[in-house]
Amino acid sequence: MPVNDPPPGDGPGDASAAPKRQGRPGFFANVGSLVSARVFLALSQIMVLPIVARQLTIEDFALMALAMTVVVFSGVLSDAGLGRSLIRTPHTDEVEWSSVFWLLVAIGVALSLVVIAIAPIWAAFFAEPRLTGLLWAMAPVPLCMAISAAPNAEIERREAYTRIAGVQVITTIIALGLAVGLALAGAGVWALVAQQLALAGVRLIGILRLTHFRPRLTFSAHLLRPHLVFARDTLFVALVAVTQAQWAVIAVGRILGPVPLGVFSMSQRFSRLPQLGLAGPMSSVVYVRMAKNLHDPAGIARIYLAAMHVLAAAMLTPLAMIAVAGDSIFSLFLGDEWRPVAPIFALSIPGLALEAVAMVCLSCLFRAMGRTDLQVRFALESGALRIAMVSVAVFGGLKLMAFSLTLWGLAMVPRGWHLAARIVPLARADCLRVLLWPVGIAAAMAVAQPVIVALADLGRWGDAGLAIIISLIGVGLTFLGDRRALKASVAVFR
Repeated sequence: MPVNDPPPGDGPGDASAAPKRQGRPGFFANVGSLVSARVFLALSQIMVLPIVARQLTIEDFALMALAMTVVVFSGVLSDAGLGRSLIRTPHTDEVEWSSVFWLLVAIGVALSLVVIAIAPIWAAFFAEPRLTGLLWAMAPVPLCMAISAAPNAEIERREAYTRIAGVQVITTIIALGLAVGLALAGAGVWALVAQQLALAGVRLIGILRLTHFRPRLTFSAHLLRPHLVFARDTLFVALVAVTQAQWAVIAVGRILGPVPLGVFSMSQRFSRLPQLGLAGPMSSVVYVRMAKNLHDPAGIARIYLAAMHVLAAAMLTPLAMIAVAGDSIFSLFLGDEWRPVAPIFALSIPGLALEAVAMVCLSCLFRAMGRTDLQVRFALESGALRIAMVSVAVFGGLKLMAFSLTLWGLAMVPRGWHLAARIVPLARADCLRVLLWPVGIAAAMAVAQPVIVALADLGRWGDAGLAIIISLIGVGLTFLGDRRALKASVAVFR
């Protein structure tokens, strides 16, 4: 841990004063820094994927997807929901924070050992002996994540998001550079393994250098109890969310085989970009803002609607254009062998986009209001429906399974609104209103693209270029046509 003393009023011992400090970046400065870092990560991946995809086989990506299922599960458990709980504390006690830190370290060590132990079993289940070595190599990842959880929470409490963004950018450059270098050197799937190790290790080093938190050699089970209660529901929700997301990987890998799984995993890499680049970082700051409006349910509802409005305006049209021009985009950037990714992306992205726009910040609302019981209920209903739909649809092939994700999103978003309306004044009509114009523009642009392509023989490059142009036009029309309402949404965060 860093040994330098924190400036007065800025360390964990006086974190309650941090939100009042003058000169702190505003909401959009914080979101902007995080979004810039995540967009940089997303764009970097887009630029790097054509190189890596041409050096690795579809089976390599399938193998990595299976290994990452175990790593993702262990990563969720590594935080145990305790980092989010620390952010909610009105006052920070060094003994309390140190107790959480040492508990997380113990959890991280245990999880790394579990990954090592489960590796041969996982490899045998999928009849992929190489999985054992891959998982052994990535066993340190959950430990790195566990060690960084409390320091990262301290940085977020100070709302030092610009510094977190800087760490993310540096981590991205190193990890992607390592992946490309090893892929070009013929390392195969180990290039992806090295990327994951770098993402965890370099980020940990950066967080430890930034934090003002220094753990003491002390432990209090009594001070842990409130955090464990909060973490219990939060962790359960996270596990359900990961299970429902990874179930498709398991089902495709087990039933359809490595090639369909490789195609599906590549589609997932692109469909996760909305959450990675925008919804994820925005939700981090939205949660902090909601937590500070704990006693104003109407204010929390306004924050949710405003966040959903901004996300929909920024994301829906570009995603629609990738979907309609996917055949040209994926074959050009990844190679002809990846062309089957296009229909899978197009069939699944409507539901996954709804998840990014409406459901990510909904989880923030439940946690901020302290109603993790409703969050658990929503997660259980959502997870059960998604697992059931995927389990049935996968027997009909990859396309039907992808389409089941869209049907799932259309079913669960209104259900989430209904549950949220029990604790904050959130009307379904208001939710639909903020989505109406962005959805309408995205649909209109999605119709315009194939019509223009049918009238003019543009070729694959022309088709992809036209998609970019129409996407920019669509985003512009979304903001211009809905500028008054969007200004009102932006004003909520000022």
